[in-house]
Amino acid sequence: MEIPNIRYVACVNICLDLHMFSYSRFFIFFLVISCSFFFGQQKSRDTFLIKGANWEQMADYVSFFEDKSQKLSLEEVLKLERNHQFRKKKEYRVFNSRYTRSDFWFVLPIKNVSEKDLQLVWSFYNNNFKVDFYDITKAKNARLLAQVSPEQMIDERPFDSRALCLPFTLKPKEFKKILAKINITNANQIYFLSDVTTVEDMLFWEQNYAMTVGQFLGYFSFMCLFNIFLFFILKQEVHLWHGFYVFSIILFTLNENIVDVLLLPKWLYHFLLNFPKMFWLLVSLIFCIKVFQLFTDQKRNFPRLYRVLFFCRNLIIVTVVIQFLLCVFFNVQDTIAYEFSIFSDSLLLLVSILVFVSIIYQSIKGDKNSIYFLVASLFILIAFINYMLDAIWQMQLFYFQPGNILVGMMVEVSLLTAIFIVIIVKQSRENRKQFEVKSVENQKLSKMMLNLQEEERKEIAQEIHDGVGSHLSGLKLYIQNIFESKKPIQEDVKSDILRQMKNIYEDLRNISHQLMPAFIEDSKISDLLTNKFEQYQRQFPNIRFGFQENIEGAKLSQTERLHTYRMITALVDNAIKHSECTEINCQIYYEDKHLEITVEDNGIGFNLDSDFSGIGIRSVKSRVNYLKGNINIESNKDGSIFIISIPIK
Repeated sequence: MEIPNIRYVACVNICLDLHMFSYSRFFIFFLVISCSFFFGQQKSRDTFLIKGANWEQMADYVSFFEDKSQKLSLEEVLKLERNHQFRKKKEYRVFNSRYTRSDFWFVLPIKNVSEKDLQLVWSFYNNNFKVDFYDITKAKNARLLAQVSPEQMIDERPFDSRALCLPFTLKPKEFKKILAKINITNANQIYFLSDVTTVEDMLFWEQNYAMTVGQFLGYFSFMCLFNIFLFFILKQEVHLWHGFYVFSIILFTLNENIVDVLLLPKWLYHFLLNFPKMFWLLVSLIFCIKVFQLFTDQKRNFPRLYRVLFFCRNLIIVTVVIQFLLCVFFNVQDTIAYEFSIFSDSLLLLVSILVFVSIIYQSIKGDKNSIYFLVASLFILIAFINYMLDAIWQMQLFYFQPGNILVGMMVEVSLLTAIFIVIIVKQSRENRKQFEVKSVENQKLSKMMLNLQEEERKEIAQEIHDGVGSHLSGLKLYIQNIFESKKPIQEDVKSDILRQMKNIYEDLRNISHQLMPAFIEDSKISDLLTNKFEQYQRQFPNIRFGFQENIEGAKLSQTERLHTYRMITALVDNAIKHSECTEINCQIYYEDKHLEITVEDNGIGFNLDSDFSGIGIRSVKSRVNYLKGNINIESNKDGSIFIISIPIK
């Protein structure tokens, strides 16, 4: 019979060694043979026949027994084996006990049908259990061959391999029956792949596999550092969380591919050994949700979904903290830890599905960043479905070495990082254009402000010349005539002089308030405006003035207070001079980090298309632009209304 070469078979069937979305601490048994060609006579199903580097499907020969009590002795197990109480699972490519607290005993009958000695290795690919190997070829003289556990470092094991292995020798025509007892250490399931092969093939496979996984780990390490570097350069939170997400993937990869024993120092390896791979998947899911929410701005665009995922993320954080404490202080087989691990596994599955549904929903709604995230995560989604089919029904649709989940992670991390870079470059170009536009606008605004300042100065100079100057000139002539007449100054003359001087003082005071309102540095804008409207009411008794304010909580800078005061007084002055109104109302209030200003009159209105040449309205619009606000104006024959919104930092 021609049998496929062991290297080919191992490359095809190691696929289940990576299974990101599996329930925690799965173990793999029975090497997969995806391509087996049978020619000629069918051999006996009682003994695993091996010749050189060629071999048959081992699952047909290995049988097992589940010890639910965990108390069976070696003698009792041998008796059960002789009485044919062991059974086979040859229809399965892997051994999967589902959730269990049992011990399992496996028997492998094997015979060397070649004409030379064979150095062989029986391997179990997982690190969540310990294995005791016995030679039971002669049941009465059964002896312990080796004890292998994850706690042992490479140099402490009987065979230098990341897998739990038993090396043994078969002489020509020699038959052996080997018994393996599997006892769970830090898992709630037994799920593993196993094979028997020559030492040469085993070392060849391990070397190539380690190199492949090492390349993935190197790539993830680079991506982790690169995203953290982006965070420090751009100060964008999404890059920091993405770096943490990649780091959690690294920890999962170390555990999942059993390379932590090869790469980590002894103290760190023994500490991390307490945590199953599902723990790192929970941690990575926390970071994945955070990256998705920040990248798509879910809080603003999809607030309901944001609240749901925010709750789920907090629930996972609490679960991770509890599981961390349980892993440190308890054995996973203890009742509390065992039940809680089932809960955490179920939570991982449900929230993962919810995240994918959210991504798809937001993509259907047309959110561009959600579509990007869906494209990046699509392979992970497909790999997850493929894994579920394989874990539940042992039906795998496809396989990419060294594992679908690991490849999916690499694709997701690569695409997300590439999308981040494209967005950064695009935003940089847009910011540059906006800066250029803003620079031109600021130049125009500065020029306009300078022109307005000159016009205001001319207007103030005109008021001083026409008002205060003419009054002073008249008062001067009046006093000069009194002195030249050499007559006693009457009381009514003195009163007249004092009245004119008081008018001049009031004019100067009004002009000084226009230049700088009194106490603008340390006065509240509400107090300044209240006093100003009281002054308006005294000066123009034929107009009814109304002022309402509610700006509690608004912390305005001196510049903002000054420009706000200027805008309101300019609009009121403009209404007094030109609108022929009998009522002016002003409201100012603070809401949602914006200062909202409304000035309304019941005058004759003005033409919005042509009546903007006056210094008053142009000054107001310039100040609004300077404060990065916006202004809306409505005017008709029944009056005018100005609505101004100013953002307050």
